[in-house]
Amino acid sequence: MKTENQKLIRDAYPDLCDASIGQMPDGWTEIIITFITGFHDLGEDMMSPGEVRFERTNSGLKAFILVNPEMQLSPEKAQAAIGLQRHLHFSSRQTCEWCGKPAEPVELGDRVTIFLCEEDATSAREKLAAKVHAFDERVKFRAEVSMLFQEHANVWLQVSDPNTAILRKALLDIKSIVEERDLIGKVYVTKIMESEGQLFINVRCDQADPATQFEIADIIKHAEWESDQASLAVNKEGRDDDP
Repeated sequence: MKTENQKLIRDAYPDLCDASIGQMPDGWTEIIITFITGFHDLGEDMMSPGEVRFERTNSGLKAFILVNPEMQLSPEKAQAAIGLQRHLHFSSRQTCEWCGKPAEPVELGDRVTIFLCEEDATSAREKLAAKVHAFDERVKFRAEVSMLFQEHANVWLQVSDPNTAILRKALLDIKSIVEERDLIGKVYVTKIMESEGQLFINVRCDQADPATQFEIADIIKHAEWESDQASLAVNKEGRDDDP
């Protein structure tokens, strides 16, 4: 949830919500405010009725109430609290998590259900399809350059979009050298990481001849330089977009 929406809720009801409020989607802000307002009204005089923890589930939004031990809810108020919980859960199933418009349950994959309007549901499906495609491409590429990794090596090929093409070219160039010079099993990529958008690649090639070591080091140096330039361009674009 955006900071301004959290502030809106916490400023109005500072004692009623725990940290889980920050994990809720922005589209549910209004139904959460409606729930909290109703729950607040169950208090007595200046006494808070308790604290609420929210949890987003595949069946909708659930609110778990921790009643203030200094205040005992009457049977009528306890029933009212249960009614508020049920109404929140029901409302969440009909409210888009992203924009707050009328929604329906949308299944993404086998295990994830979210509640979106028609427009956002289309966008979500497109994003999921893109992620699945990107994952499949990484799997294929990993197999293509598998000779550069030791068995069971925990080296991830997932990097940010600006670095994807840079990384792939570097690994393919190293692979070409390894194949041409019969160095399979003697050259291994040991680490791929990003830090603030900058790509870093570590390769162990001490069993290769000095000329080959120099070529591989040059490939890595060039890739990291390209990554640095791409990172600078992205940061500059971000600064230019600032008001």
